[in-house]
Amino acid sequence: MLTGAAALGLLPSLASGQEVATQAAPLTDDSEIAELAARNNYDRLTIPVTVNGKGPYQFIVDTGAESSVLSDRVVADLGLSGGVDVIVEGLARRIPAKAVEVAELGFGAFRRKNLLLPVLPRTMLGCDGYLGLDAIERTRVTFDFAHKQVRIEQARNMTWEMTRIDVARIKMEGRAGYLRTGECLVDGVMATAFIDTGAEVSMGNPPLLAALQRKGRVPNTLGQIILAGITGGEIEGQVVPVHAIQMEDLKFTDGVLAIVDVPNFTIWQVDNKPAFLMGMNFLRQFASVAIDYRARELRFQLARLDPKSGQYLA
Repeated sequence: MLTGAAALGLLPSLASGQEVATQAAPLTDDSEIAELAARNNYDRLTIPVTVNGKGPYQFIVDTGAESSVLSDRVVADLGLSGGVDVIVEGLARRIPAKAVEVAELGFGAFRRKNLLLPVLPRTMLGCDGYLGLDAIERTRVTFDFAHKQVRIEQARNMTWEMTRIDVARIKMEGRAGYLRTGECLVDGVMATAFIDTGAEVSMGNPPLLAALQRKGRVPNTLGQIILAGITGGEIEGQVVPVHAIQMEDLKFTDGVLAIVDVPNFTIWQVDNKPAFLMGMNFLRQFASVAIDYRARELRFQLARLDPKSGQYLA
């Protein structure tokens, strides 16, 4: 069983500038929407989820996790017992765990049935559970940072009702929830990018660093960073400056990446070519970020921040 990185660490803001060259971006409104979420004590957006009809419990939506995960508190509340032995792979290490049978996960109008989910201590997760790709595939997930909400919607092909010039649309490739950008330039190096909302920091892989160094784009590093995952353990990486990341019409400027070799790059099958993982420190710079798994599309809405308070402006 593989879960997302859930990486924690201290990393400077990934990008201090945002530019959008697109002229219009369609938005829509669907009927099947999960309940709105609020921030929990760990400053993460969570969504209420029922397990076998009981709850709700507060789950983090993790777009980098292959499997959803339950906390031991939820399992105790539901009186679930037994289970099978599994190995959960995190950012820095693998640990043994039990996986229990769950008849139903419910969130909003959605129901996912007959799942075998690994169980981890709540002290590791920091919440009641994680919703992974097994639950959110074929939906559209929107992280609305400006309003501190998460929406999970039924993705449909619909006629666009309105357009906005502050939203950039990025086409993705892949299947079974493993979506990645087709074209992305990191300081002139062609790279693959994917989103992992379970990771706090944004990371590049060693092949990306090697390609940047061959082009003379990384004269020196900015120091070391220690990352820790939900399964415990630590992994060390290098912090490198990045002048520009270009994703179609969207451009990020003057930022940094943590260069580290983590299992996520292997899961996404990009461990042998330049790639980077967009974590929450990257995504929170936007008013909202939507991942449409059916349309294979990312939507970034630019944020307007108060320079004094750091709060989003309407």
